[in-house]
Amino acid sequence: MSRRLIALVLTVAGFVASPAQSQVQTQAQAQAPGAALPARLTLPVLLKLVAERSPRLAAEQFSISVAEADRVTAGALPNPSLSYGRFKPSGGGNTLFDGTRQQQIGVELPILISGQRGARIEAAEQGILAARARVGLLGSELALRAAELFSDMQAGQERIAKIEESLAEIQRLATVVSGRLESGVASRYDLTRVEIELAGVAARLAEARTDQADRAAGLATLLGAPGWRPGVVGMVTQSGLSTSKNEWRDKLLSGNPQVIAARREEDVARASLQRTERDTLPVPVLSLGRQMTSEPYGSANFIGLSTEIPLSDSRKGLMARSAAELNAAQRRREAIEAEAGVELQRLLDTLSQRRLSLERFNQNVGARIPALRQMADDAYRLGRGSMLELIDASRSRLELHLTEIDLRTATVQQELRLLALTGKLGEQ
Repeated sequence: MSRRLIALVLTVAGFVASPAQSQVQTQAQAQAPGAALPARLTLPVLLKLVAERSPRLAAEQFSISVAEADRVTAGALPNPSLSYGRFKPSGGGNTLFDGTRQQQIGVELPILISGQRGARIEAAEQGILAARARVGLLGSELALRAAELFSDMQAGQERIAKIEESLAEIQRLATVVSGRLESGVASRYDLTRVEIELAGVAARLAEARTDQADRAAGLATLLGAPGWRPGVVGMVTQSGLSTSKNEWRDKLLSGNPQVIAARREEDVARASLQRTERDTLPVPVLSLGRQMTSEPYGSANFIGLSTEIPLSDSRKGLMARSAAELNAAQRRREAIEAEAGVELQRLLDTLSQRRLSLERFNQNVGARIPALRQMADDAYRLGRGSMLELIDASRSRLELHLTEIDLRTATVQQELRLLALTGKLGEQ
């Protein structure tokens, strides 16, 4: 009866899945909509896929096309106006002209002599740079999200492997206790206790696999590939980044995506203020025309120049608004730069603490884990330890392994956040 329970628990956990079943699952994934995507990922490959195939990033990139269209509009010269009119006396004397009818044709051409066109072009070009900076900011955020999911999946693989090892060990204990029970050496309580522990570890393994599948689905969501469930290559490994603030300060100011976007928005506001200043100046209009009369025929040419006189509306409101937008953009840029500096220090301090915690754990605990198993096995074999102590030792080893994985993952993700903050994620 106990062996049936063991087999059932292992089947529920997926521990005894056959190679044929795994092959069927792999083929089903290959036939999914995301089959063109790789089944196994490295971090550089994942970051490249996010940059090339992310739906959110692709949607944001259209803002660059909009800004480029605005640049075309800003560079266009004003269109001339063509007018035509015909006059015919309707009564009375011919006081205006002697002919029976008169025709008039004219052309009006605005002349941008105050730098309006150049200011509009500059504002539009700054808008293109700002749109690209916003796309870069979103790309950085998506890359960090993908990198964190990637490291979580690497850690998940390690957790699953350690839980599977623990499950195999508890299964071995259950087999040993079952045999000793048949020979009258062990008690029924020992077997029940082992079976309960086996069921708990199997449930934990199933939960770890569920979490791993959820992370894979998160990567599929980032790339807009619903049927794609990738695996990852490698273990969670530190990059060994420096924790010296002096080495990161210049990288922060020149590479932080938020700072770059804020500076571009400030440049846009400044160019918009200059454009508004130019647009408040009157635009003279050159007029050319010709008048012709019939019966008798006569003609006259006309040339003139007209301009607006800004008496009632000097556009002070537009100037004030543009100046306020520039001030707001400057304050946002200053705030973001200050926040980025504080965030850099926080990340460096936290990274140092996490590395120290991991190092202390490995020194004080990690080296003793193999000896813990051997001592527990020897004590039970020599009759100096109970089954509960053996189970407790197995559980403790599993918890210590998982703790080490969690500490290492937290350290690596701190490095990823540091790289993303300074715009260096993907360059390592």
